[in-house]
Amino acid sequence: MLRMERLRQGRPVISKENSARNKRFLSSLYPSFAVAKSYCINVPDFSRYLLQQNNIFHPSPPSLWERIRHNPSLFIAQWLYTHQPPTLKPPTSTSQPIKIVCISDTHNEQPCLPNGDILIHAGDLTINGSFAELQAQLGWINALPHAHKLVTAGNHDLLLDQKFYTRYPNTRLAGRENDENMLGILRWGDIIYLNQSSATINIHGRTIRIFGSPMTPQYGNWAFQHIATRDYWTNTIPPATDILISHGPAKGHVDDNGKGCSHLNRELWRVRPRLHVCGHIHRARSVEHADWGWVHWGYDTICRGEGRIFTELVIFSAWLWMWVCFAVLGPRKSVTTFVNAAVQSAKGVVEGHETTVVEI
Repeated sequence: MLRMERLRQGRPVISKENSARNKRFLSSLYPSFAVAKSYCINVPDFSRYLLQQNNIFHPSPPSLWERIRHNPSLFIAQWLYTHQPPTLKPPTSTSQPIKIVCISDTHNEQPCLPNGDILIHAGDLTINGSFAELQAQLGWINALPHAHKLVTAGNHDLLLDQKFYTRYPNTRLAGRENDENMLGILRWGDIIYLNQSSATINIHGRTIRIFGSPMTPQYGNWAFQHIATRDYWTNTIPPATDILISHGPAKGHVDDNGKGCSHLNRELWRVRPRLHVCGHIHRARSVEHADWGWVHWGYDTICRGEGRIFTELVIFSAWLWMWVCFAVLGPRKSVTTFVNAAVQSAKGVVEGHETTVVEI
C-alpha cells in the first residue's frame, strides 16, 4: 500500500478517453482485474500509470551495457546479424504479384485498411474474448473488400478456446456465463479461420498454401497457450507452406529482444515459409527480411541457447565472407519476410501505425 500511495502522488494527468481505453486494455492484460471490477471488488485502478514512459507493467528496454553483461554471446550474434550486408527484398512472382495486408492485435479496434488480395489477421481480435466482441470484429472483417480473409486467434480471444473455460472456470466475467455455449452461432461469413490448420487459396493463377496457429508460450492464464518448455511446434507445419500465420513470433525475429518461442524458431528452419505473419508482442511491431544462410543459422542457434564457441566462430567467419561477396557480387536476395503486424502499441493505444502490406 505504501508503494501504491507513492505511485498515486506522481500520477500523470491524462484524458478521460485515454483513461477509459487504458482501463479496457489493463482488464485484458490481467483477468483478475476485470473479474474484480465486474463483481465490484475494491481493487486499485492501475490504468492511470499506463501512459508513463517507465511503469511497473511496461519497463524500459535494457540498456546496451545490461544486454552485454546479461549475455555477451547473444549480444555479439545479434550485432553481427543486424549488421549484415544489405539484402534485396524477396522477389515477387513473374506473374501478377499478390498483395497481402497484415494486421494483428486490433483488440476491438477497427482501423482503416488498404485494399489487397489477401487480408491476414494474426490474432487478438478482442480484449476479453466475449461473444459480442468477437462478432463485432468478424462483422467488420467480413465487410472489408479483400478477396480472401484469413484469421487465427490470439490469447485474448477466450471464447474460441473451448478448453480455456474448463481449465480456468473462475475467469468467467459477470454477464458472460452463456458465451461459451454461443461459439457455434458466431457468423464467420467468408472468413477462413485457422486453428492449427491449413488452407489453400488460388489467386491470379497461383496456389498459395497457408498455415495458421493461435498457440503461444504460457504467460498468465490465457487462451491457446502451451507450457513454455514444451516443444509444441516440431513437425506441426506442413513442409510446403508458403505463408505461416502464428499469433506469437519466433524467438529472435520481430519479438522485442528474444521474447518469442524458441521451438517455433527451430520449426521455421525446417519449413522456411515465404512469409511469416505474427503479432502478440506489441512493442516488436516491425518487418524483417532474411535469408537462411550461416549468419542467420548462428544467430538463431545462439538465440535458442544452443550455441557454443564453434557457433560464434561460424557466424563471425560467415559474416566476414558475406561482406567480401557483397563487395564483389552486390546484394544477395532475401528469402523470407517476418512481419509483426500488431496494431496497438505496447501501452494499448492505437498510435496511427501504418498497416503492413507485403507483395509476393
